[in-house]
Amino acid sequence: MLILNDQSMKNMNILRGGGILTIFKKVTEGAKSLGEGARTIGKKSSDLVETTKLKMEISKREKEMENNLSALGNLVFMQYKGEEGLEDEVDRLLQSTRELETEIAELHEQVARLNPKPPTCPSCKTQLPLVAKFCYICGTKITSDNPEG
Repeated sequence: MLILNDQSMKNMNILRGGGILTIFKKVTEGAKSLGEGARTIGKKSSDLVETTKLKMEISKREKEMENNLSALGNLVFMQYKGEEGLEDEVDRLLQSTRELETEIAELHEQVARLNPKPPTCPSCKTQLPLVAKFCYICGTKITSDNPEG
């Protein structure tokens, strides 16, 4: 035997009077916002992984460049001491180092595109949210041509 109190009766009336539709609607809206949140988190984690890979490539190339510069120093010293025939190796290392500089700059640009730098107020130098139109400290209008942002 089922005994219903006043609250149970009210709940049943709500469910009968369209409350179920309201509940399903809220559940659906909640699921949509969770899906959007999951997509946002997925995108951010993907960007983080990509940024980490790019920074590892930068580090690898910087180490290679460091080795080239060290070898160049040794070659120059050997030339100073009178050894001959080292010009081709010096030229090869110089060219390789120049190429590494270019590659490192391109990798830094890719990292910057993945992680845009937030704008900075030109007046008070406060770092602002990416979508800021005005500085929340001093009220200066933030424009896309502000060099700081």
